[in-house]
Amino acid sequence: MAKKTERVFIRGARLSFPALDEPRATMAGGNDLKYQATFLLEPSNPSLQQVRAALMSVASAMWGDRAAAVLQNPDKNPLKSGDAKERVPEGYAGMLYIAARSKNAPELRDANPHVLITDPRQIREKFVAGYKVNAFVDLYPYEVKDARGVTIKSGIAAGLVAVQFCAYADTFSGVSKPAESDFPDCSAEAEQSGAMGGAMGGGYPQAPQQPAPAYPQAPQQLQPLPPMPAPGYPYPQGGSGGDPMPF
Repeated sequence: MAKKTERVFIRGARLSFPALDEPRATMAGGNDLKYQATFLLEPSNPSLQQVRAALMSVASAMWGDRAAAVLQNPDKNPLKSGDAKERVPEGYAGMLYIAARSKNAPELRDANPHVLITDPRQIREKFVAGYKVNAFVDLYPYEVKDARGVTIKSGIAAGLVAVQFCAYADTFSGVSKPAESDFPDCSAEAEQSGAMGGAMGGGYPQAPQQPAPAYPQAPQQLQPLPPMPAPGYPYPQGGSGGDPMPF
C-alpha cells in the first residue's frame, strides 16, 4: 500500500504539555529529542470533522480495507479520548486530544499572523498550557520493523508543523489530581486522637528533654593567708598576767 500524508488545520484547541522553545525527550526516553505539543479539542469542535476525514484517507491509502479497524485501535490512532487515561490530567476530562511532535522547530505565530515569535522568552510567555491556539499538523503512517524486516509496530502519527497563539485562558498544569474518592475517611481516627490528646493534657507528646551539659565550674578564689610574724616579733600577750600565751 502507498504512504500518504494529510495536513490538517486545528482551530481553537487548548494547549497542553508544550515544548516549543526547545526540543525535549519524548515518552520513549533516550536521546530522542523533539518539539512537542498536545492539542485538546471539545467534541463539538468543527476541526474534528477534517481530522477524522484525513485520518481515514491516510489509513485507507496504507491499509486499504483494514483502515477502519486500524483507526479503532487507540494505539494506532493519534486522536484519543482524554477520559481514557488511567489518571485524567487537568483539562483532559471530556476532551479529545492529538499529541504532535517534530525534530524540526515548528513555525510559531502570534494572534496577528504577520508576527513570527522566535524569542525563547516570548515563546514561553505566549504558549502556556491552557491557552487557546490554532495549529497545522501532518498526519502520516509509520511502520517499525525488526532486523528481519518484520513489522512490529505501525499506526498513524501526528507531525508538528506550526502553532498560532489564539487567546489567553485559564492555565492548567496537566498534572493528574486525586479525586475525593481516592482519599480514605479518617474522621474516626482524628476524633480518637483528639480525645487521647485531651486526656494526656492536650497536644502531641513532647520529645524528652536532654539534660544540660555539665560544664566544669571555675575554681574558687582562695583567701590569702595572714602574713607570718617577722623574726623576733613578740608573741601576743595575755590579757591578765602579762605572760606569753601558751601554745
